[in-house]
Amino acid sequence: MKKFVIRCDIEGVTGVTSYDQADPGKTLYPLGKRMLENDLAAVCRGLNEGGADEILVYDEHFDGRNVDPEVLPENAAVICGKPPYTPEKPGGLDASCAGLILVGFHSKAGTGKLLAHSYEPDILDILINGISVGEIGVEAAVAGDFGVPLAMITGDSAGIAEAETLVPGVFGVAVKDSLGPLAGCCRPAAVTAQTIAETARKLAEQGPAAKPWKIDSPVFEITLADTPYGRRYREMFGPCVIAGKTASECWSIYWNRKLEVFGSLAK
Repeated sequence: MKKFVIRCDIEGVTGVTSYDQADPGKTLYPLGKRMLENDLAAVCRGLNEGGADEILVYDEHFDGRNVDPEVLPENAAVICGKPPYTPEKPGGLDASCAGLILVGFHSKAGTGKLLAHSYEPDILDILINGISVGEIGVEAAVAGDFGVPLAMITGDSAGIAEAETLVPGVFGVAVKDSLGPLAGCCRPAAVTAQTIAETARKLAEQGPAAKPWKIDSPVFEITLADTPYGRRYREMFGPCVIAGKTASECWSIYWNRKLEVFGSLAK
């Protein structure tokens, strides 16, 4: 059975070069949403042309409500609302998946590249057993817990380069070239959709070329900015160092702590 799990974000999709295009509260957001659906629909189309049986999408951007189900094929479903990952089945991912696909991803915080960040502005860096990673690395490590490789990624040129360095063999599609923190050279949506679909079809037909990124006895060291969130986290939990049996367990612990901190700040 060919089952693929897709994580989708907006900052790395076709044509997006501003946070105002990624924020649902801003007037430019409709472009970001439309381009996310352009790239996501292209991946699904290519996977199905290559013989995919099932596609599960986890909407990772903002509040997790950026994907209209009407853009998905009949054999796909989307997880909305960003339910916290669990160690047993993080974001719907398990050992039955043929590969993880990241749509619309970007480079990690501190790179100075196009819309670079690591999940949220409160995070300055994430180390997994001493290796600095961003969203791409965390998602690859979580998938690796289940023997699932990061099989494909679409994003800006800096994000693709980061993924290829971390996970050799990953299929990468650069939909735009990073020219700075808020600048990029963007390709037409019709062109990127065609390239994305062709790459996804190749993946489904041939299978992943990359190997799972498995981290043994992981230790997450997360550097938090001096923000209200970062200060409250340290008050509640001390330094953000989390050890666990798997990357999924470590990230689940952090996620639930984050929710506790946000709840405390809201009081």
